[in-house]
Amino acid sequence: MTDDILNIEQAIKFLGVSEKTLIKLLREEHIPARKIGREWRFSRDALIHWLASGDSIDYINQNDRYMISEDVPGASPVLFDKICEALSDIKEHDNNIKIILNELDRDIIIPKDATLRISYKQQRDVEKLEFKIFWNLRENSKLEGNQECVPAGRENREGRG
Repeated sequence: MTDDILNIEQAIKFLGVSEKTLIKLLREEHIPARKIGREWRFSRDALIHWLASGDSIDYINQNDRYMISEDVPGASPVLFDKICEALSDIKEHDNNIKIILNELDRDIIIPKDATLRISYKQQRDVEKLEFKIFWNLRENSKLEGNQECVPAGRENREGRG
């Protein structure tokens, strides 16, 4: 094999990662690779370009620089009703999500030009159906580097009051 095209073992050595990590990268990070038959092949130049184009801020746990979440356990029909109720509350309060996440320290308004992503995932021992509404961050909403983040995982809250 030439030095420009790597098999999986060579890519592991080149990147300095374990096989498990490389498989995870293949699954989750859109690492440049091609499967030929049953074997993966990697372009050395493409791997270098992929590495060079990354930004560490995307991978730090502070990727969610400001995150408040609420986990509500229950039977799926009850959860579906809670989703509808939450969306109705947001809509009735001019798209302000503070109405459903009381721990937010300010109003957050979903703009009219947002995007809905519906996705299904299997991760480890959990299956997830996610509904995400996202939009570009407005300049006046950005956190500065010295501002503290609100930790995620506000778990098992009872209702909204």
